[in-house]
Amino acid sequence: MSKNHAKAYTENPRTKLVAAMDISKLSAAELSKEYSIPAVYTDYNELLEKEDLDIVSIVTWQGVRAEITIAAAEAGVKGILGEKPMASCLGEADDMIETCEKHGAKLVIGHQGRFSPKSVEIRRLIRDGAIGQPTLLHGRSKPNAGLLNIGTHVIDGWRYQLSDPETLWVIGQISRTTDKWERRTLCEDLCMGLICFEGGARGIYESDLPEPAISGTAIHGTTGQIRNDAEGRLVIQTDESKGWTEIQAAPEESNQFQELIDWMEGKIDDHRSSGRQARYTMEIMMAIYESLRIKNVVNMPLETKESPLELMVQDGTLPVLKEGRYDIRRAFPKQ
Repeated sequence: MSKNHAKAYTENPRTKLVAAMDISKLSAAELSKEYSIPAVYTDYNELLEKEDLDIVSIVTWQGVRAEITIAAAEAGVKGILGEKPMASCLGEADDMIETCEKHGAKLVIGHQGRFSPKSVEIRRLIRDGAIGQPTLLHGRSKPNAGLLNIGTHVIDGWRYQLSDPETLWVIGQISRTTDKWERRTLCEDLCMGLICFEGGARGIYESDLPEPAISGTAIHGTTGQIRNDAEGRLVIQTDESKGWTEIQAAPEESNQFQELIDWMEGKIDDHRSSGRQARYTMEIMMAIYESLRIKNVVNMPLETKESPLELMVQDGTLPVLKEGRYDIRRAFPKQ
């Protein structure tokens, strides 16, 4: 992800890359060489102390994102772009937002799907009543990916397409019988969540559930539906139409990097992927875990600040039945 961010800053005439930091000096040096970045660091505190930075991209794994975000805001950085998921738990997300707002830092989380032409068009169609009142959304994760990894994009995408409604309640179920991790964060084996948004629309999220699978994504409304067809085209069907009509989404002129700059310079009032929007998505994911922990519906807002998944692993609610710790992103040392 660091290369994606570096490429975006290099191509933007408003930004200049001045430093790269990684705990691996080799990785930082390789990035520096590829994008002609003058300074290299292996300690983020030294980076923040020595460099006069306007923007910092934090593309680490989620387990350390909160502490680096907080340090950057306290050091006076005014624009912070973190990758997704926002953090490892809701409490970390709250700490990030509180510190950034206290120090006047604009916090953005990389849910770049909000800049997808298709998502922008779907949001407009739903807002304009093209399918009536939204009733049901369905999304399925790619296999063996984890809620925090892929679910964050699916759920955040729903929220954006529905014009970021409040969440009323969540009920969910997960299984974790193997010692599974994702980027050094505890991960479930399979997951299902039912989310009720303001207005009554339900979102059904599933990952690694048994076959048969429902292919594609769909948004149902009281007078029609929008979906991606088998060829990946965006199509719409309404009560007034006799069949499916393909929608040509207009190109999106901005991106998450430019919108951060515009937000920092006061040209817009907010960023569509602000830390506060990402917090809502984090809250929903944690509520899916919490539903199993309390064995009930979770009425929002969620009060539990720790990761409910970690709490259930710690108290024995989710015992490991198949020994052998493993990370689906990168093997643990000596493995």
